[in-house]
Order: sequence, then structure tokens, then C-alpha cells
Amino acid sequence: MLDNLRKKQKIIIYFVAVIFILGMGAMGLVEFLTPKPYLGKVEGKKITPEMYQAKVQEVYSRYSENNPDQPIDDNLRRSLEGSAWQELVDSILWDKQIKKHKIKVSESDILTEMQNNPPQELMQNESLQTNGRFDNSKYLSALKNNPEFFLVMEDYVSSYLPRKRLQEKIMAEAGITLDSLKTEYIKENDLVTGKMLFFDYNKITDVEVSEDEIKAYYEEHKEDKYKKGPATRIKYLAFEQGPSEEDYAEMKRSAIQVRDRILAGEDFAELARAYSDDPGSAQNGGSLGEFGRGRMVPEFEQAAFSLQPGEISEPVKTDFGWHIIRVDRIVSSNPAEPKIEASHILFKVEASQTTLAELEDKVLEAQEMLKKMSIDEVAKAYEMEPKDSDWVAHDAQYIPGIGQHPQLLAWMIKAKPGQVSEIIRDQQNRMILAKVEDNVKEYYEDFEKVRLRIKYELEREEKIAQAKIKADEFVAKYSPAEYFDKAEAEGWKVLDFTKYKRGNSAPGIGVSDVFADHALALEEGEMSDLIHDPKGSYIIMATSRQKPDLEAFEKDEEAQEKIRTTLETKAWNRWYQNMRDNAEIVDRRAEYGI
Repeated sequence: MLDNLRKKQKIIIYFVAVIFILGMGAMGLVEFLTPKPYLGKVEGKKITPEMYQAKVQEVYSRYSENNPDQPIDDNLRRSLEGSAWQELVDSILWDKQIKKHKIKVSESDILTEMQNNPPQELMQNESLQTNGRFDNSKYLSALKNNPEFFLVMEDYVSSYLPRKRLQEKIMAEAGITLDSLKTEYIKENDLVTGKMLFFDYNKITDVEVSEDEIKAYYEEHKEDKYKKGPATRIKYLAFEQGPSEEDYAEMKRSAIQVRDRILAGEDFAELARAYSDDPGSAQNGGSLGEFGRGRMVPEFEQAAFSLQPGEISEPVKTDFGWHIIRVDRIVSSNPAEPKIEASHILFKVEASQTTLAELEDKVLEAQEMLKKMSIDEVAKAYEMEPKDSDWVAHDAQYIPGIGQHPQLLAWMIKAKPGQVSEIIRDQQNRMILAKVEDNVKEYYEDFEKVRLRIKYELEREEKIAQAKIKADEFVAKYSPAEYFDKAEAEGWKVLDFTKYKRGNSAPGIGVSDVFADHALALEEGEMSDLIHDPKGSYIIMATSRQKPDLEAFEKDEEAQEKIRTTLETKAWNRWYQNMRDNAEIVDRRAEYGI
């Protein structure tokens, strides 16, 4: 069957090739050579608008199928479109790596996988179950006797099996040895439960660090801590694509028309279902249920609580748009806690094409002005506030105030001081104009921006040093048998910890190799000496211990395999993340307002 499909595919390819060549003559060589728009590139492969839209529709359909009663609002739409983009990028990266690692999957491999590894979701299908459990014989029979089902499964397995083989290859090359398994086994099974007398440095409050000390620390560590680079600094203007007053006025006219129809006797609930832009209440005839004061925005609340049952409000303006409100009943007339049940019809106001065109003209005008004037002067002319990105490292993933924007980041890396960007749309659908303030190979973090961080660190170090002195005084004053009994009376904390293992966060101090070394060196019932960790001072008491049994582990193949799978999966995740971080990905969606 697969051979026949392949033969048919060749015929189709030849046919398409002939049509394509003839078509070139018809449309002309110039048009053929004209570059087609694309939304991005992944390792050199273009993502066209058609590819993106097809994937978006696929993601929409998948979501709607799984969530039939959940409408797609603006936030969800943006999220789903982001998922579609991510799926496209990942698909191209997978294909590149499958080719690079020479992963081959035969027809026999596909058939074997189909027969032996049905998807978990399919195993939940009632038609393939007997007495509530998956029946493999029914599944194999369906593969054999239902050609459409066979082709669907064949297509499904053909798409994921190469990826599965690539993952298996990377995991097999991770080099997990028996010593690796033992090390992980020891880490996971060397456990201690107990308590800790923590000389909490936060109880010391009389520490003051002077400005001279902060500045001296900054100067001392300027080269090793605060020298950064390369980086670019921009100032930018963000033009919101919001509706104009005329857009609000136009929508108000629509709201008034619907209100008039209600007053003329038409059914409020039916009109809400037909016209309301609030999907949550529209499907319920506009009902918002019961609510008290403080639940709604002020303008809505003021109007709603001034109505009598059955009364219809004039259009009420809020940041959401225009509302027609009806109070259905008074639930509570208690002045202290009034409560009503109400319904509304929302007329959402969005920027019209005229408004958007006027805004685009405004931004184009501002762009030309920026080429001759400072961004502060242009901002003043438009009564806007210019925003400063601060230094943005050339390997950064996002721009402060704008967020992730690969296109703008790529431009910033190459742009020279004074250069003005193209008009860029960000994830909030704002139109951005940026001007480079500086582009340097290295820079120093501004003192004022790190001042509070330095102050905190210096004060913390001084508190830890003072707590260390007080801890020494405490152990000199009491015998070890009295430590934990006297701790709270002296103002110190006793903290419990359960099944602590290396790498876990220790109470009060976080992750500490010093704590791990001392805690795991204790036997059950033992207590440590006073420990001066750079993160604080403490004494540890082990109330119970669990130690790894290496002899039993060497005989337990199941336990070994479980750990091997865990380590190989971690190795795979590291490989995949590294591959993705180093991939050349160009995202131009913002250029097209996406």
C-alpha cells in the first residue's frame, strides 16, 4: 500500500512541476523572482504568513474541540497564536536535527510502532475497550479492517517516530555509567531529619551602612561585579492603538439603538445574546448574577446601584466600553452591605480603521521628526512621556518596558547612536519608535541603580558577622545538652527539617553545601558543633537518618533503570534547551502587527 502511495506521489510531483513551469511563463519571470513576505526564519528556513495562519487555525480548532464551551477572548487568542508560532519553530528545529543526526525511519518501523504502541488517548476510546479496559485485539482489528483509521495512524506515527528516535539517540549518547547511577542514588537516598538552632541574623536591626561605605564597595568591585557589556541603550515612544472619542461616540449610538429596542418591548436577554461583547454574560442573557459594592468598576457600580428593579440605564461608559444595565432584583437593601442582581449588554469600543490610519500617519510624522530632533523634544511635541530601556545586553531575551522582541533586539545590536528604528509593533499591539542613545562594547552599571542592592548586601554581611559573635557567646554560656532548650528564651529560632538531602533548601539559609556536609555527616541522635556558614550560624541535631544501601542497589536492576531514565531525560532536556538557545531564530511578526 505504501509503495502505491509513493508511486502516486511521484505522479503528482511531476504534474505539479509541469504546471509550475508553465505558470512561470504566464506570470512572468520578474514576478516569480519577487521576494515573498515572510514572518520569520528558523535556521534559515522561512515561515510564511500562509504557514503561520494554517498553524493558528489548527491550534484554534484543537482548543475549541477540547474546550467547546470556552470562548476565545483577546488574551486567549494571543496565547494560542503564541503557541502556534512556538509549534512552527519547534517543528523546523526538530526536522533540522533529525536530518543532521541522520535519523531514518522505515515503513516497517512505522508499522511496528503502530501495532505495538497505541497512543494513550486512543486507549481511552470506548470503542476499543472491553469491560472498561483497552482491548489490543480490537485495536489491531481496526488497523486491519478500517483503511481510513490505518491512514490516520500511519500519518500520526510517521510524524512523531523520527522525533522519538532522535530523543532515544541523544539519551543513549548521554554516557550514563553505573558510577553515575550510584552517585545519583546516594544523593537521593542519603537523608536526614532533624532540627536546627538558627542564630537568625534578621533579628539584629541596629545595623547602618554609610553612603561612604556603599560608594567604597562600588568602586572596589566596579571591575569584577559592575562591569558589563556589550549593550545598547534606547529611548522610545509607545503609541497606544486605542479608540478615539469619535469611536466611542459611534458605538454609543449603537448602544442607544439597542436600548430603544428594549424600551420598545424587545427581550433584553435575546438582545444580550445577539449584541453583547461580554462572552461570559452574553450566553446567559446578559446576567451578571448577584454582586455587592466593590465588585464592579466605579462607573458601572454607581449606575447599577442607582436603578430600581426592571429599570434600564442610559449607556454607561467604562474602560471596557458602553454598558446598558438592567437591575433584575434587590437582593439586600442593608445600607452597610447592599446587594443586587443585574444584567448588562456590553458594547466594546475598538479603534476604527480611520483612527488607526490617523495614528499611523502620526507615528510616521514622529519618525521623521526623530531623525532631526531629540526624542525628548518629539515627546514634548506630542505630549508623551519618553521611556528609557536602560542598558540592554546584546544577549538579552527581553527589553524592559517592551518585553520579548527579537526584531528590535537584533536592530539594537547593530544600530549606531542617534539611529531611529522602523515602526515596530510590540506584544501589547503598541506602535514603537526607538532611538539609540548609546551602543557600547562594555559599560558599568549605574551606581544609583545598584546602590540599594549594595546597601542590602553590606547590611546582611554585618548582621551575619554580629550574629556569629552572639552565637559564640551562646555556646560559651550553655552546655550542648541545653542548646535547644535555651534557644527560644535567648531569642533564637529552632527550625525543623524533614528528609533533607544535598541540594535541598535548608531552613533559614537556602541551598548550602556547608549545611549539607555537616548535616549528612551526623548519625541519628548526634548534634553538630556550632557551624559558621557564610549564610549564617547554626547548630544541627539529627533525629533520624536514612542511608543509601549500595549493596542492595547494585542488585536492584529496576531501581537502576529508573534512575538511568531520569538522568537520560535530564541529559535530553539539557541538549534540547541548548540546541534551542543556540538556534538562529528571526521573528518578524511584529512588523506585520502580529
